Amino acid sequence: MTDTGQEEMIGSRQKKSAGVLSSLAVYMRSHMWCTFAGVILIAVLMLLLLVMFYMREQYYSFLLDTTYTTEQALLDSVSESLTAAMEDYIRIGSNICVDADALTDTNLRGTIDEFAAGDRGAGAKQRMKNALRVTGNFSNMIVGVAVANQNGILYQFDKYEVSTTTRVDIWDDQSEAESIFAQMRELNSGKQIPRYLILPSPYEHPNVPGKGILSIAFPFRDGFSYQNIPCILLLTFQTSSLEEILGQLTAGHLDYIQGYIEDEDGRILLHTEGKDLIGEDAQTYQEQRRLTDIAMPLGSYGWTLHAVIDEQQILAKVDASYQPLLLLFFVALLVVLGLLLWACQRALQPVSMISESISKVRCGSTRERIPILGTNEIWQLADSYNRMLDAISLANQEVEHEHARVIENMQMKQNAEREALESQINAHFICNTINAINYEAIDSGNYKVSVLLKKLSNILRYTFDQKHQNVYMRQEIVWIEQYLYLQRERLETVFDYEIEFDPDYDNWPCRKLMLQPFVENSISHGFEGMREGGFIRICGEGYREFLKITIEDNGCGMDEGRRTVIQQILENPRVAREKEVGIGISNVLTRMRMYYGEKFQVAFETEEGKGTRFTFILPTPPQNNVRRREMEFDENINSGG
Repeated sequence: MTDTGQEEMIGSRQKKSAGVLSSLAVYMRSHMWCTFAGVILIAVLMLLLLVMFYMREQYYSFLLDTTYTTEQALLDSVSESLTAAMEDYIRIGSNICVDADALTDTNLRGTIDEFAAGDRGAGAKQRMKNALRVTGNFSNMIVGVAVANQNGILYQFDKYEVSTTTRVDIWDDQSEAESIFAQMRELNSGKQIPRYLILPSPYEHPNVPGKGILSIAFPFRDGFSYQNIPCILLLTFQTSSLEEILGQLTAGHLDYIQGYIEDEDGRILLHTEGKDLIGEDAQTYQEQRRLTDIAMPLGSYGWTLHAVIDEQQILAKVDASYQPLLLLFFVALLVVLGLLLWACQRALQPVSMISESISKVRCGSTRERIPILGTNEIWQLADSYNRMLDAISLANQEVEHEHARVIENMQMKQNAEREALESQINAHFICNTINAINYEAIDSGNYKVSVLLKKLSNILRYTFDQKHQNVYMRQEIVWIEQYLYLQRERLETVFDYEIEFDPDYDNWPCRKLMLQPFVENSISHGFEGMREGGFIRICGEGYREFLKITIEDNGCGMDEGRRTVIQQILENPRVAREKEVGIGISNVLTRMRMYYGEKFQVAFETEEGKGTRFTFILPTPPQNNVRRREMEFDENINSGG
């Protein structure tokens, strides 16, 4: 094929592609569902990406927070366990040195002194070896025991002894041993504590590859003094227990959490990854690996316990866990695209149905509802129209109910007014009847009966007046005096009374009949069983912003049970209804508290066989209560009451 033919073929393909794209663009512009599908698809894609990104970040933050919190708690626990293990090592060495000084059955100190004096024969070496072997058996954690002085290692014993051809001593450098002895002598020359020395090396047993070890030097005393120690004890412990405790920091997450111990020289002493990192510089280790460090001091050895977290590994773990979700995401996206195509096409079908329904409404069928067959915007508009019809219907029902309620209220008001009128007629009838009887008593010359009837009439008029519940204190005192007068005449010699009231406080606002239950309590219960000698005293004293009212009697008082009940009623009037006692007192207290407000106070004293006293502190009632009382008083004056 010539170049011209190839160019024509390429041009033909390009024209076909352009034609397909043009037709597709025309189709998309002429079909509304394509626009809807495209916009919704982009929105869903962005939403899913945002959700995945948000969930990834949240999961990453959760792992970080959980890891830091867990590691901080583990650091505390591991630090305590490591400190306890080290204290065991130190206690073992200290006990060995103390026992050696005491020349126990091991005779360690005597054997050392004999060996150091110059007897280095085969027998002395065997005795030295046996003494160190016995010393090493003090703990299964001890793997080596050595004794050194200013000349270096005197003798050493290794639990992992091998043949002489391959054997390497734990302490094979005499100069290092001399240096350790010099450090120990300088450390113990004063009074500073501790007297032991933790040695940074060797880190690994020379005869057992991979066997971690830790050596600690302990001094032997010169008599009872540490000023000039003759020799030192070098105990080498296996670090398997320390490694096991340190391994708790990884908590099963070796891929992104590690733990290590840094010695006082800044070197790695133990590491959860193994022996390869032991002896490396700790700061360089962290910087090279870009690790986040959580550290805390370990005991008093100059060590630092570290838990290092590789946040990049955590992020990689999060990303790895989200990889399956990416596949699920694309599958879900394809499913959403198919559902969008189906939903958008169906969304245009109900237009004619909605138009037909609106036409029926326009023709007068105002209750014609549109059947809802979908949930897109058009169906939502139709549903809003249906809700509007329902709201109109509900409003009509509410209007009908409100109309019925208003009519019912009017009927109830009429019934109440009728009952009030009937009650007023009955009250007037009773009072007028008493007045008629009073005139008959006067005509017959029975003036005592006339006085009693007159006071009874006044009491009834005061009591039956339902319109005026807020009165002045002088009205209440006058009523109480008439009430007491009638009760005294009725009971003859049972009791007498006295009322002392400061006239400057006659106009103090109060509630009608608020003192009557307490006076009645004195008569009914206080004088029960008495024939004479009873006395009731009512005293009113003013203190500017407060009025103090005292009602006391010399009756029989109350026993402990009734006193407790009355005290509970004074503190909480609802108790009266629960225990079905003191209902009158409870009602009056509720009215008084509602009228006078929070500053109202009531106190109660009683003693069996001596009487009872109620004390009320009446503040000035709130202004709205006073205004209501003044309006009632003005209404009473204007009506001639």
